Amino acid sequence: MALIDFGTKYWFIFLPFIIVTAAVLVVVLYYKNTNNKELTKNQIRILSVLRFISAFLIAFLLLSPFIKNLKKIVQNPIIITAWDNSASMISVPDSGRIKNEINNTRQQISDELGNSYSIVSYAFGENTRLTSEPDFEDKNSNYSELISTINNNHFNENIGAVVIAGDGIYNRGKNPVNLADEINYPVYTIGLGDTLETTDARIENIRVNRTAFSGNRFPVEVETYFSKLRNISLRLTVYEDKTEVTEKVITPVNDDYFVMQEFILEAGSPGLKHFSVQIEYAEEEKNTDNNKSDFVINVLENKQKILILSDGPHPDIGAIKNTLDLQQTYEVSVFTNEPYPSNLENFNLIILNQLPSASKSAATIISKAEENRLPLLFIVGNKTFLPQLNALDQGAKVTPLASSGEEVQATINPGYRIFTLSEELTEIARRFPPLLAPFADYEINPEFSTLFYQKIKNIETAKPLIITGNINGRKSGFIFGEGLWRWRLYNYYFEQSQAQFNELINQLVQYLALRENEDNFIINFQPVYAETEEVIFRAEVYNESYEKITTEEVKIKILNEAGEEFDFTFDEQNDNYFLNAGHLPEGDYSFNAEVNIGNETFTETGSFTVIAVNIENTLSKANHQVLYQLAGLSGGKFYHPGQTSQLVSDIKNNQKLKPSVYFQEMINELLNLRWLFAVVLILLSVEWFLRKYWGIY
Repeated sequence: MALIDFGTKYWFIFLPFIIVTAAVLVVVLYYKNTNNKELTKNQIRILSVLRFISAFLIAFLLLSPFIKNLKKIVQNPIIITAWDNSASMISVPDSGRIKNEINNTRQQISDELGNSYSIVSYAFGENTRLTSEPDFEDKNSNYSELISTINNNHFNENIGAVVIAGDGIYNRGKNPVNLADEINYPVYTIGLGDTLETTDARIENIRVNRTAFSGNRFPVEVETYFSKLRNISLRLTVYEDKTEVTEKVITPVNDDYFVMQEFILEAGSPGLKHFSVQIEYAEEEKNTDNNKSDFVINVLENKQKILILSDGPHPDIGAIKNTLDLQQTYEVSVFTNEPYPSNLENFNLIILNQLPSASKSAATIISKAEENRLPLLFIVGNKTFLPQLNALDQGAKVTPLASSGEEVQATINPGYRIFTLSEELTEIARRFPPLLAPFADYEINPEFSTLFYQKIKNIETAKPLIITGNINGRKSGFIFGEGLWRWRLYNYYFEQSQAQFNELINQLVQYLALRENEDNFIINFQPVYAETEEVIFRAEVYNESYEKITTEEVKIKILNEAGEEFDFTFDEQNDNYFLNAGHLPEGDYSFNAEVNIGNETFTETGSFTVIAVNIENTLSKANHQVLYQLAGLSGGKFYHPGQTSQLVSDIKNNQKLKPSVYFQEMINELLNLRWLFAVVLILLSVEWFLRKYWGIY
């Protein structure tokens, strides 16, 4: 049913006015005009009708009229088919049979359901995508992403059923059975692959920290599984490159045997080290791809050494040390009484807690730090002897206004650019309990940047709480308050972790302890990437004032083992630089990055490796129980490959799979109808012609 409506408000008032106006125009033009005496009554009537209709139509269109009607739309149910595209599908000896089963099933579903339903086909594995035919090259299986993709792509559509064909093995994402509440359509599953337990010795997982330090030893935990190999002794061997490092003999005590073996290995010299773990092949093993697994570690030259000096024990020292001890890149030494270490050359950062004090002068320590250009971090508390601190001329002068301190909270400086803090830390820092800071005036060297300001009794002030900077070619920092341990405790109480406090300390220490040649140009990357991961680089560039900039072009050259070069240019991303080099083939790579800052060229070099992913070959026994449960919970049914005809029949006979009918309101503006303008033009043209023909000018 069509209705006419108008886009002009109060059209019902204008419409009668238009009719009257058109009529008055006709009367004046043809009935009151003495020049029309020569026309007959019929000629006047014809010309009057033509003029009235054309005038009315033109004025009528100015009211923006449009026609509304309802269009009936019938949408056939959508049948979504999803095919497991992971490598485990064809890792069995009879992979050809699996491929034929899938092709036959796809063709039969398309032939028998294509006329009555809309068929949409997906392949899923590492990701889910539309496809006409799976290629079984994905390195992992993610059923939960498949369900999420279907829900997102077909939101509010008439999904009749989803057919999932796979082996039920998932090694990414959630257990699909746990996502049954998100499914409001029946899922019909086809179980492919072999569910029989076969003779198999496999490495299920290797747990190792990807970073070790030169000269140290590091642990490796290898999880192994043995099926139907009771009382058969097999060697588990660790290799570095192709050289055997160590081995253990494992004798399973039953046919379903799991054991974890620990090895302690030498890190050796700095660099990327390739290791492999291999289980000796057993007789009658069908899948030997899972007998071997590789891992790579990045051996660093040494740890960054942090020296903490204090006038007596203090909980702030414990909070900082506990945070730094979580990072393997730091070696922390604490001295709470004299004598302090006399040789400071091997340290990367010195933290002075409430030094100098009235009883302990830090002049010697600071003098040696200046000689060796060692960064300093001062924590100012109630024991700090402020006159001596001011006399040492370290870039900050604190003039006390009273003998006692005052409680201050932290407020972030949004203009701080030396390093970035996460939104979570920025948010919780506002709620951190107060520190006890000197009630004083502060005079700060312009080379320093303020990270946190002091907030006193809920009033934000310009007084600094935490500052960092560079003075006389040496980095330095100040924390004007004691009680950091309360921040750590508060963080754990409300977040059940110290993640945000740890981030603050790590960012502060990392910035101060960085070597001088890394200060202006920093490249962040992972030493090890999986072949399924994108190789990501991030860069930070600082000018001579150690202000972060993104105005210069950062280039990087990546070289593979064959000597091939790949040139990239970083993109600007917020205050940093970002590069996605994409997926790279398995192998070792090195890189050389450079940026020009003023008249100087800064370079960074490094190396990384891309390792193969063998997840799909680790477990080849199909898990049909997952598919059976998913089908049952969603109102569908589980089938074996030879039951495709039954599957098609069940879908056809499912009374809930009906076309959806809905009405869509269609709006057509009359101004868009070209024929209407043609009518008006014809009416005016005919009137003009008749007037001329009958002698009216």
